[in-house]
Amino acid sequence: MALRHRKIQIKKAKKTTARKKRTSTIRREAALSSITNQLATAQALRAPFYECWERKSLFEPDAGIGTVVVTRKTPGNQILMAAFLLDVFCLGVKDAHCMLMGEAEYRFRLQQLETHQDLVKIEPACAKKLVEEAQNYAEKLGFSPHRDYRFARKIFKDIQKEQCPSTFAFGRDGKPMYLAGPNDSAQFSRKVIDTLTAKLGTDGFHFLMPLD
Repeated sequence: MALRHRKIQIKKAKKTTARKKRTSTIRREAALSSITNQLATAQALRAPFYECWERKSLFEPDAGIGTVVVTRKTPGNQILMAAFLLDVFCLGVKDAHCMLMGEAEYRFRLQQLETHQDLVKIEPACAKKLVEEAQNYAEKLGFSPHRDYRFARKIFKDIQKEQCPSTFAFGRDGKPMYLAGPNDSAQFSRKVIDTLTAKLGTDGFHFLMPLD
């Protein structure tokens, strides 16, 4: 009986050791993959610009929220894509991400964006000017950009926004306009309203909330 118990313990110990080795291997591979991706992304940030897009008629009264896409293409035909979801009426950069992908995945992601908004090509200088000025407008109102904005904006590093001849008028009808999105919680919307009220007073801004 004791011998059988001993064999069971040895068997369990071997399984535990094997499981720990598998876990350790997975973690090492994940870390290596992350480092490899970071190095590839750093190299892609020095690649030539490929395409830049923005939502058509972004500043129209019935719009106000749309995506700006900026890409670079590496000699190995990899696409570094940075996407900025802008609220040009109030909140600036609501969302941002930057990732490296193949041409097919890039086209698929672009197609997905176009199911919700019409996109038009713009120059890199104008993309940078639009994104940065939208965020500057929001920061003056008391709003911070999405947490991934700091990294995503690196895609603009060698672009001179002064080369863009366009001018942008943020807000709507001369005032900030908060358009509550479908993913904005009631708590988030309340915080936005409170921030605008503290900054501008009750008559210093507009807002539009969705019906329940």
